Amino acid sequence: MRRSTATTEYLKECMGTALLELMREKPLEKISIEEMTARADVGRSTYFRYFKSKEEVLSFKICCLWKHFDEEKYISAYSGTDDPVAARLFLEFCLSLRDISDLLYATGHQNCILDAYLQILRPAEGDGGLLAYYHSSMTAYALFGLVNAWILRGYQESPEEMERIVRDWLKDAGGKE
Repeated sequence: MRRSTATTEYLKECMGTALLELMREKPLEKISIEEMTARADVGRSTYFRYFKSKEEVLSFKICCLWKHFDEEKYISAYSGTDDPVAARLFLEFCLSLRDISDLLYATGHQNCILDAYLQILRPAEGDGGLLAYYHSSMTAYALFGLVNAWILRGYQESPEEMERIVRDWLKDAGGKE
């Protein structure tokens, strides 16, 4: 029997939750696929069907959390704009993931965050062509650079203060406000 997309997404998200829980106990490299899938109450074959690495599981989990946040805050309404309010909402999302981000940074797996940003911002196949593809990549890297600096500073600024920083930067760069 074929699973529904919602069921599949749920099982994949459960693996992400389980992996994050296990990472609080031991390094990612010491976590076996069997441990992760057992904790998630998912078969090993489900992992191998959908993922190539544990890092992909972590990126997928961040993407799921983004989707839930977007459903609550309607961030996708700003899609394709350079509106600084979108930046503030995005930074609120990042702050809501502070415990996960801190865990990924502490274990040297912050690249999973960048991978998630790339997935979140990547246009659908055939949407916008080459320019949209490169624009999404540049945006993902810019956001990661901004969030990376914010995390390394210990989230000293609020999302509102970070929005102001983005506005000032855009103004200085000759961009829109």
